[in-house]
Amino acid sequence: MTHAMSDSEQTIEPEAPPPPPPPPPATLGEQLRAARLGQDLTVEQLSTELRIEAKQLRALEENRFEQIGVPVFVKGYLKQYGTRLGLNTADLLALYYKQTTLADVQVRPSRTITLRDERQITSWVLAAIVLLAVIAALAFWLWNGGSFDDLLPARSTPAPAAEAATTAVQPGPTPARAQPEAARPAPVLEQRPVPIESTAPAVEPAAADAPSPDAATDTVTVAPDEGDDLPADAPADPAATVALQLVFDAESWAEITDGRGERLLFGLNGAGRDVTVRGAPPFSIVLGNADAVRLTVDGAPYTIPRTGRQGNLARFTVDVAEE
Repeated sequence: MTHAMSDSEQTIEPEAPPPPPPPPPATLGEQLRAARLGQDLTVEQLSTELRIEAKQLRALEENRFEQIGVPVFVKGYLKQYGTRLGLNTADLLALYYKQTTLADVQVRPSRTITLRDERQITSWVLAAIVLLAVIAALAFWLWNGGSFDDLLPARSTPAPAAEAATTAVQPGPTPARAQPEAARPAPVLEQRPVPIESTAPAVEPAAADAPSPDAATDTVTVAPDEGDDLPADAPADPAATVALQLVFDAESWAEITDGRGERLLFGLNGAGRDVTVRGAPPFSIVLGNADAVRLTVDGAPYTIPRTGRQGNLARFTVDVAEE
């Protein structure tokens, strides 16, 4: 029996010890590559699935982090890759921090808009709206016939004939022949029709050369436009004319045309000027600086109307019959 036990002991061989497990990957890239190969996946498959370039995944497996870029991109790719392979991302990041030499770049958050910035934006928006409103109003005014020429009087030099007309309207007993021949207007009021049934004695031809005081006064006070004769239908009676006196407290443009179509006054008048013209009503008057002009009609003060003005430009008509 002892011999049988020895035979059995001789047939049993001792079991061989199991082989030691392979050492775990030492680097981050080796862990990623081992996990990928363990799942029989290729880099191209994972690149298409994760939408990460294949060269970036290979750089992770080869520990070439500097080729990927700033650390924020490396850590982002590492989290996606490790999650897909079923690895612990915290352990992967710990290995990354041990291996990398790249310094983290702090991304500064964008500056938020403060209340002061909002107020500035609101102010700029309101200013833009006001500017657009002013431009629209100006365009509407110009579209409806407005003109800058009506607001600003033209500073032009009057024609010689018009200037002579404005200086020859002062009343006085000085006869017309006392003026220079070039400046004296034509004696338009001397050509008076003689009534057929007139009982007055005939005037001698020699005496007709000397104008009467009334005729001389009428010739001086009535300023025809550039020496033109009166129309054929102009009234010949001096009593039908009306005197207009204008006193300019400030520089102002003035234009006066009587009922016969004659321009009695035309030009720019300085401050302090006192002008008297005489003509047949109704008068058409244009004043550039109306508030600085005082108007008297036949010795009575006349209020310049404010209706229908364009700024300080007044256009109106004076008819003695209406007064």
